[in-house]
Amino acid sequence: MDNLSIGILEKRRDAKIKQLRELGPVLQGSITTLKTTCGKSNCKCARGEKHTSTVLSKKVNGKTKSLYIPTDMVVDAKKWVQENKKLRKLQKEISDYSEQILRQYVKSKRAKQENLKLQSLVVSKKQKL
Repeated sequence: MDNLSIGILEKRRDAKIKQLRELGPVLQGSITTLKTTCGKSNCKCARGEKHTSTVLSKKVNGKTKSLYIPTDMVVDAKKWVQENKKLRKLQKEISDYSEQILRQYVKSKRAKQENLKLQSLVVSKKQKL
């Protein structure tokens, strides 16, 4: 990506931005299945068959928070978490292209300034002759 023109970098960045429109709903966090016991002596979990529940875990102000996901929402929640991963990847790629555009711009601006200095030196030398 280092030697691509600004125009090509902008086209590639724009293509990534268009991909953002294709994303569905997003959900931050991780989905985990928990297996627990309730403590009741006559329950199935007392015989080893634990209760399962699905939760969304994420950091909030430095602390891990969990949110119960109803069984009928698990498939949707997993899709949303996957979409969030795609979103984060696209954000990074768009940012990388923007950074590269900035680097190429600075590089070309410096090169133009150097060319102008050289041209003015050549012109001043010709005038002295």
